[in-house]
Amino acid sequence: MPDYEKLLQANLPEALESALEELDRAFDIPKQLLQANVSAFEELSCCVFGYFARDDIFYLNKKGRELLRMRLPSLDEHRNSGPPIFWLEDDANLAAADQFVANRQKPILETRELITLAWGKTWLHGSKFPVRNVQGQTIALFFAGHELPPSRQIKLVADHYQQNQHQIGDN
Repeated sequence: MPDYEKLLQANLPEALESALEELDRAFDIPKQLLQANVSAFEELSCCVFGYFARDDIFYLNKKGRELLRMRLPSLDEHRNSGPPIFWLEDDANLAAADQFVANRQKPILETRELITLAWGKTWLHGSKFPVRNVQGQTIALFFAGHELPPSRQIKLVADHYQQNQHQIGDN
């Protein structure tokens, strides 16, 4: 079991690297990741989530659960029930980054991710990491990052919709 005090004192990249090293090349099949000890991710000060595919998220850490819950309406009666449901935006550029990390089997340290919830979308800035099986094949990805400030969110949303608008009208 990791020493939490040392993990929290380490800077973010070292703490993430340590937590990811415990998962990397430790399992034969993706399903085994569901039983992995992910306690090292729980106290990190950033949103961390793991996914097999963009539509198959299997883990969200404590900070991520807090981030996504703070956006819920205050009168929501389900506020304290289970982790919030979210999904990753189905965007070609974001999916290409996933594919790049999976194929190259090295992290991208400066990237974004667009999270979609029932109330809307929010952009995160961070890093994507591959998790490989014992044979060295990528079986999952982890994202670790922070929500972007509102001013940056507005610009990214405008840019995102402008790019998608051109694709919708093209024949």
